[in-house]
Amino acid sequence: MHRPIPNRIPGDPRKMTLTALLWLLLPLLAVVALIDLATMSQARRIQMLRNSGLSQTAIAARLGCSRYRVRLALIAA
Repeated sequence: MHRPIPNRIPGDPRKMTLTALLWLLLPLLAVVALIDLATMSQARRIQMLRNSGLSQTAIAARLGCSRYRVRLALIAA
């Protein structure tokens, strides 16, 4: 009797290449994202926090600056 042929060939080169790319690119993307967050300017951070729904007072408290500074940064953006 003949054995049924599996749907996926073990070690399929296309799937192995995709897996290898994902294992290489995802950590690289995570490093780039962390560097971006670490070097973000205060004005950009204020805009990001405002887009996430925080009030000017909450943003000022979180960043340790005045509400006036937050308001100026939001007006300039």
